[in-house]
Amino acid sequence: MLFQIRLCAVLLLQVVSLLSPPARAAEQAAWPSAGRVAGWVTSSDAGSSIGIKDSQVDGRGSIAVTYTLSTDHSWVEIRTATPAAYEQSNPFVFSVKNDGVTCDLEIKLIAANGSVFGRKVPLKGRYREWTRLVLTRASLEYWWGGDGTFDKPSAVALAISGSGAGQIWFAGMGTGAPGETPTFPPAGPVLDPNRDLAGYGFAARRSRTLSPEDPLVLEYLKRIQDKSSPDGWLVPAQEDNSAQTFNNALVAMAFTLKRERARAERILDFYARATIRSSEDPQLQNFYLRGEARGFYQNVTLRKADRIPAYHDAAGSSDRWMGDMAWLLLAAEYHDREFKSQRYRDLVNSIDGLLLAWFKNDGADTGYVQHGWRSGDKYLNEKSGHEEGNIDCYAVFQLLGDTEHAQRIKAWLSGQLQGRNTLPLDLYSWRALAYGKEAARLLSIPETDLRYRKSLTINGQSAMGFHHSADINVNNVWLDGLGHMACAEFACGDADRGRFYANQMDAFLIERRIGGVRTRALPYTALKNNPADWVDPKKGFSSACAWYIFAKNRFNPMMLTKSL
Repeated sequence: MLFQIRLCAVLLLQVVSLLSPPARAAEQAAWPSAGRVAGWVTSSDAGSSIGIKDSQVDGRGSIAVTYTLSTDHSWVEIRTATPAAYEQSNPFVFSVKNDGVTCDLEIKLIAANGSVFGRKVPLKGRYREWTRLVLTRASLEYWWGGDGTFDKPSAVALAISGSGAGQIWFAGMGTGAPGETPTFPPAGPVLDPNRDLAGYGFAARRSRTLSPEDPLVLEYLKRIQDKSSPDGWLVPAQEDNSAQTFNNALVAMAFTLKRERARAERILDFYARATIRSSEDPQLQNFYLRGEARGFYQNVTLRKADRIPAYHDAAGSSDRWMGDMAWLLLAAEYHDREFKSQRYRDLVNSIDGLLLAWFKNDGADTGYVQHGWRSGDKYLNEKSGHEEGNIDCYAVFQLLGDTEHAQRIKAWLSGQLQGRNTLPLDLYSWRALAYGKEAARLLSIPETDLRYRKSLTINGQSAMGFHHSADINVNNVWLDGLGHMACAEFACGDADRGRFYANQMDAFLIERRIGGVRTRALPYTALKNNPADWVDPKKGFSSACAWYIFAKNRFNPMMLTKSL
């Protein structure tokens, strides 16, 4: 009798197993490290922190990850080796839950040859309850490393990136069942069926003529410069009391381009004077701190209590970032070339010297400029290079005749970016601006891919522009990026496309009354939606206005030249 009971139980278990859905089979294939901290290792950028512990949430054994990200572009990560039996033909599955975080989750599978394939998932507003994710090889894009092939999985990593702090739980990591429905659509480009359309017009994305520049955009920059602070030197970012070095460099270049010499010099004089070697104030926007060259802060605010206007890193969290300083050098050099002046020679030399001090050889023929001081001078440089900032530095060194460092950076960028088709938009457009016609092919990646290129209806008319990254689920236009692409098309010799995208910017102009004066401006993005919740599309943004002026004048701010 006991044998018969056991036999029935075995048969019953076999029937239940056959009737189990694929999800159940996947959970049975969970990896040894699926819900336990043992077997996982953590890492982070130098300014961020991460903690992991075993946890029970809603009856599930899970890994609780607590994190704090130091800046808008920070990251933390957990990583574990994949089981020897795991093959890439099977899905990777896990469950996730969070406490209302606003960061992104980067899911990475690392091949044995070092190639990293990933998927970036925004967490804001998602996965407040346990949610099971199923990722197939088709769900992932090649990001970097190795030779770009996925031969054999060796590790999986879950990275948290962006900004803020919070807690995320992971459970049930393992091998999914063949044929499971993936959570995400296939990765890769979404090609526009009209991408090769000949002729002129909206669908063909070509224009025969360049529409006139609206002079009220330049007027907007003049008014916000006068209104931004008691001194009237710098311009704010979004009609506020912030002063970003990058935005001010661009506006100084726009003023120089439009022969507004005195206004360009107000901005550049501010930075030229902020070179007091004896400065003891770590929050002051000053190139030196106690005699040490550190560079200028990326973002500062006007402290209203100052009797003499002075800009400070009030929160003690801004970077002295190499990319911003490269743009400031370009602005100073452009002024001196246009006006046949030596007014900012010391400023140019100081920034050039600092960038060279941060240069790191990374091989026999390659190298990159390191980040600079991070998070309110808490630490100097990251362990890796920053691609966007090094395009800026390439342009600087090339412009100054330092071809050795320029070519080392170019070789390093090639190794980092070769074959990648899901980069941020400016890693395509800025390389085209920095390299010229040899990089024309790079523009076709975002230009033909509807994950980047977006069409909106603005004030009853169709308009086209670009999102800053490859995301088919976002329908918004980044106005800086539209300006980049217009200028890059001109720089690469496609005037028809350059005129088309420069003309598209007209549709996004908004009316602004600044200090009682009627002006027009462009906002940072056309709409207030993910991932630009902080944007006020009813206010102008100074960098977008500068790019509008560049585009209408066919100006390349990285080579300081105008196209015919």
